[in-house]
Amino acid sequence: MRTSESKAITNQVLFEAKLPDYQEIIERLASKYHVVDGSYYEGLVNFKTNMIVPKHKWYDYKQGYSELLVKHIIEEEKPSKEHYILDPFCGVGTTNLTSINLGYKTVGFDINPMAILATKAKIHHYSPKEISLIKEYIENFILPDTRIEIEAGRVIQTSFMEDVLEILLKIRFFVDSIDNNAVQDFFRLALISIIDKCSLKVKDGNGLKFKKNYKAVPDLVQCYLDKAEEMLSDIQLSNSDNESKIIFGSMITEDAFKQVENIPVGLCVFSPPYANCFDYCEVYKLEFWIGGFVQSYDDFERFRSMALRSHVNSKFSHDFTNSNKDVDTIASLISSFNIWNKNIPDMIRGYFDDMELMIKNLSKILVDKAKCYIVVANSGYKGILVPTDLLLADIAEKYGYEVCNIYHARKIRSSSQQMHILNSEFDNLMRESVIELQISK
Repeated sequence: MRTSESKAITNQVLFEAKLPDYQEIIERLASKYHVVDGSYYEGLVNFKTNMIVPKHKWYDYKQGYSELLVKHIIEEEKPSKEHYILDPFCGVGTTNLTSINLGYKTVGFDINPMAILATKAKIHHYSPKEISLIKEYIENFILPDTRIEIEAGRVIQTSFMEDVLEILLKIRFFVDSIDNNAVQDFFRLALISIIDKCSLKVKDGNGLKFKKNYKAVPDLVQCYLDKAEEMLSDIQLSNSDNESKIIFGSMITEDAFKQVENIPVGLCVFSPPYANCFDYCEVYKLEFWIGGFVQSYDDFERFRSMALRSHVNSKFSHDFTNSNKDVDTIASLISSFNIWNKNIPDMIRGYFDDMELMIKNLSKILVDKAKCYIVVANSGYKGILVPTDLLLADIAEKYGYEVCNIYHARKIRSSSQQMHILNSEFDNLMRESVIELQISK
């Protein structure tokens, strides 16, 4: 075991001072909220089933959930079609696309430009002219002689064979030359959708690692055209035209929230980043560079800094607006151990500070008796549990929400060095959950 993985107390005084308070928090919150069997959701809190569903399958988004989860919630709640269905962390648009297909108006936010592109491309109503243009580009495609030049350097050079990179950047040149926005988005999404197939690396947890058995794509141009053909076929199966508003930005910022503060929301379904140090910009950095969403490392860092405070790969504010004694106790106890990054305690404080503002803002636009469903996972550091679902439920009550249920969707694994401690001491608290809230006004 590496030293960084071993569990050691580095501040015994702090540990002894905070441990009794921490134990009281866990016992109090665990007894306060009704946690029910949510095994129905077990297969729905991941994206896997979407990969056989038209449009949803256009891009394999590792952090997403199933359209079946959204369908189930909509069918259970039956919100009025006069109201909007909102996802403040829309990712690649599972909530939005599912809602539109069921005849609802939707709103979505995200700070990941690649995810915003995917959402817009999937929910766009393609006109006959745009469909004809897409067909024409596919049928007459010739790989350009010119390629796009990008700054990414070693990040990209180590991720692709030289000939593969050449083709990808020539396809990018083709995409950038398209002068119809919707059609350009369509072909750009097709481009980033084949990156996983032809890269030397694979997404793994909080980043990328080299594939053990890399297999070259025999004909990368044909692979790209096949993807575009598949997407075009899906458009001909599903091309809904309901109102949607997809916003690049975070709903916890004043400017972004102003864009929806007068919109009546009848249902909210979302999954925020988890408080587990995962940096989604790092996970999708190949798509960022190849897709043209960043032009420089400064661009890349800017997107990192916009994210919810759920990781430590960027400079983030250590200022907190909403004081939370329980969160502070848990963060302080974690800081008494030999954690791998000294910013983790403040990341945890920042995460719940940001989520409190999110929950507060949601309460302003949800109509009376509207439901909010949040998919989250608890986490742990050095054997100290961060009961995210319980803490968020407790925060929600401050803003007029009733905590209807917390559904235990599935047990989750912690890192190997914490597995025994967390699963033996807390058992059913190491879980992925669906929190069901209802606002009263």
